[in-house]
Amino acid sequence: MTAGAQSKRQRDTICIIQLNDIYEISPLDAGKTAGLARVATVIKEARAHYTTFALLAGDFLSPSAFGTAPYEGERLNGRHMVDVMNTAGIDYVTFGNHEFDIPQKSLQKRIDESQFGWISSNVFMKDSTVKPFYKNVTGEKIDFPRTIVLTSPNNQFRIGLFSVTLPANLQNYIYYMDVDSAVQEVLPGLHKESDLIFGFTHVSYREDSLLLAKHRDIRFIMGGHEHQQLYVKSGSGAVAKADANARTIYKYLIWKKRKKFRIKSELIRLDESVAKDSLTDARVHYWEDVAYKAFRTSGLEPTAFVCNMKDTLHGMESAIRFGQNNMGDAITSAMLMGNTADAAVINSGSIRIDDNVTGTITEMDIIRVLPFGGQVINVTMKGSLLLKLMRGNDDRKGFGGYLQYGTAISREGENWKEKNMWNVKGKPVDPAANYTIAMIEFLASGREQMLDYFNTKNPEIIKVEKVMDAAGAGLDIRRMLIDYLKK
Repeated sequence: MTAGAQSKRQRDTICIIQLNDIYEISPLDAGKTAGLARVATVIKEARAHYTTFALLAGDFLSPSAFGTAPYEGERLNGRHMVDVMNTAGIDYVTFGNHEFDIPQKSLQKRIDESQFGWISSNVFMKDSTVKPFYKNVTGEKIDFPRTIVLTSPNNQFRIGLFSVTLPANLQNYIYYMDVDSAVQEVLPGLHKESDLIFGFTHVSYREDSLLLAKHRDIRFIMGGHEHQQLYVKSGSGAVAKADANARTIYKYLIWKKRKKFRIKSELIRLDESVAKDSLTDARVHYWEDVAYKAFRTSGLEPTAFVCNMKDTLHGMESAIRFGQNNMGDAITSAMLMGNTADAAVINSGSIRIDDNVTGTITEMDIIRVLPFGGQVINVTMKGSLLLKLMRGNDDRKGFGGYLQYGTAISREGENWKEKNMWNVKGKPVDPAANYTIAMIEFLASGREQMLDYFNTKNPEIIKVEKVMDAAGAGLDIRRMLIDYLKK
């Protein structure tokens, strides 16, 4: 051991491993990057030298392609993720907004299965009262703490952690306390219990920065939600976020020197230079087998090659739910390939990858983009209904009902805002004419957000037909996208 290494070992040091927004247990990019087995290796190596805490800053139960796979009578809904995280050695998590995508009953099962701790300063359960979430442990309900304290190995200092989540997924059983109010409420206790205060958050970078600017006693924020790596100083502290799906993770060493605290940050890229932990990798392969068997029953082969993509399809929620982009163009173009429909639309809520897609593409990547699939249908409707659908699209920005409409539909002219007019194939939509629009069955069910009027009982819908393949079988949107990308 070198003198430098001996010195570091003798320091009273806390090591924190930070990851965030993890939707995949498996490696990405044909196995070359990411994967929770590589995360486990970093955690184990850190624990060989330091008192180490591995933290995941929200979004891991959903959206996950594997999570939609049926197993033992129900969808996995994050069961695979919790099992692999248990093996990998995660210590603490907080809620991301996507934890509330799955049913409440499934969420409670995942909490009870977890061997790691949960923390939340501003998210609570509600029925007749507001109360903390809890974990069932040997018959006892253990409430989630609002804060936790990490103690250095020689007890020379303590780091207090608070945790907040943005209220981006409203469910009737959840109460979100205002982020800043929650932080103000827990800070006095953290001052008494700790020497340093860190945030462990799943909010926007702007909200993280506001917290640092307002509360200058917060030294550091380890966050999630944006999906792209950043490390930015703000106020008297800094905000750090790693890339989604553990393409990168952060490692921090915190120690005290001459009465001042030092924080050394290292961004670790999980590529082929990082070996896979064998125990974690075995659990990954177990759940891959479970999910792949389920997908094969629907006619998909997860390992099958689709194409090499030089461009990047933008599947981030922040892109797909707020404006037209090339992911929407690709999917709507796929629905029109070999189809007589005039145009196509896809509800952005069906695109659940919340990531960008490029490089070597397999059918598993397409499952990640569209995990719920869906029968493609042609809906013939009055132009007046099509205009209502499109004129309300901007009002649905940020919601699953925001429609990607591709290139066959466009806004009319420079002054379209004044009359809110739309074109199909370059010609203004005639309210009295009929138009055939390709979409998935779910969109015509009336169950999409802010589109309850758009259902097959609407008198302005003239006809609904399933899109069939050459053998007369119904076509799933995923199969159409695969065929389109291949060609």
